[in-house]
Amino acid sequence: HRTTVIVLGDGRNNYNDPRTDLLEEIKRRSRRIIWLNPEPPTMWGTGDSDMIRYLPIVDSVFEAGNLAQLSYAVDRLLTS
Repeated sequence: HRTTVIVLGDGRNNYNDPRTDLLEEIKRRSRRIIWLNPEPPTMWGTGDSDMIRYLPIVDSVFEAGNLAQLSYAVDRLLTS
């Protein structure tokens, strides 16, 4: 597989089923999954956030709530 999937989102699901099975299927069909999350890691797993459940499935997760954080994530991805 050569496809890289980039998810842009906070990992919140309004208390619905997180459907990790679907993310696992995407993982099987792609080279890697990168998640850019606008929330700080301290918020992951709080309230309706399912980021804790998604972390073991994805290859890379970056906080990207502002331009500096997004730039850092892009730099890290380009050098990996």
